[in-house]
Amino acid sequence: MFQHHKDNRLHWEQGPVYDISWSSDGGQLSAVGSRGYARTWRLERGGHKDGEELKALGSEIERLAWSPATHNTNVIAGAGYDKVVQLWDQRTKSTTTKLGTRGQITDICWSPSGKYFAAVGREDGIDVFDIAAGSQTPVVSAPFDDIAYLARWDASERVLFLATHQGAVEVYAWPTMEPLTTIPAHAGSCNCLGIDPCGKVLATGGADATMELWSTDDFTMTHVVDGYDSPLLFADFSMDGRFIATASDDLEVRIHDSFSGDQVHRLAVESLTTALEWHPRNLALAYGSAGAGKGGVKPAVTIFLKS
Repeated sequence: MFQHHKDNRLHWEQGPVYDISWSSDGGQLSAVGSRGYARTWRLERGGHKDGEELKALGSEIERLAWSPATHNTNVIAGAGYDKVVQLWDQRTKSTTTKLGTRGQITDICWSPSGKYFAAVGREDGIDVFDIAAGSQTPVVSAPFDDIAYLARWDASERVLFLATHQGAVEVYAWPTMEPLTTIPAHAGSCNCLGIDPCGKVLATGGADATMELWSTDDFTMTHVVDGYDSPLLFADFSMDGRFIATASDDLEVRIHDSFSGDQVHRLAVESLTTALEWHPRNLALAYGSAGAGKGGVKPAVTIFLKS
């Protein structure tokens, strides 16, 4: 399936990659690293390897996320050290909204429709904003007993999943935040979540070096994928839901069949993968890396796509 794919490395000088994000139409890819400004590549224009800097977001951004709303493809969210999320509109070249949160932000995400936006702090819980209503005050601001890593909505926006340090996934009804169940996913921390576009399968990856696939109908586990040598860090479904890309501390990115869990491709990488996301409209996979330190491999942003 991926034998005709190859790596395309983009121009990158911003140090180890912190985060990457595709625009909802797939025309732009953005990344942020440890140095300087976030960078965006307009892939539909040709000659895209250099990209352009997003200086309006500042130089202390750690997390990026383009709005998934098809009517709002020009808005990107950036979160940094100052506990503030900026929503920047590319059309007007201006920050349209600033959202204050309670703690240092470790993860940000949009709901599938783009109506809601969540900011998660490891020890500060979750703040959720109603972007469609234009509110700058959280509609939900909830602390948690456990350390929270990240949050994801299902495709229907009726369920919110929260990955925790203890390895469980807490499941809540949305928007009431009524607890539905606790999924006992991993023996160590649950580091990543992925939800297929149809909302039928939840993928979790943990410190126990396994990926687990769960049915969202009854929250039962359907497959366990092992064979990793280190904790899983990322899991993301392709746009058609057929494949899951994963990355761990191993020097490889793996692609699995999302129904059977079988591995269909293994991509060798030169240094630790620090971000990973499928293109929203085709089977192109973007990933970022940390580099190998002194005199070694440089950090990079790479797109694995059909040649």
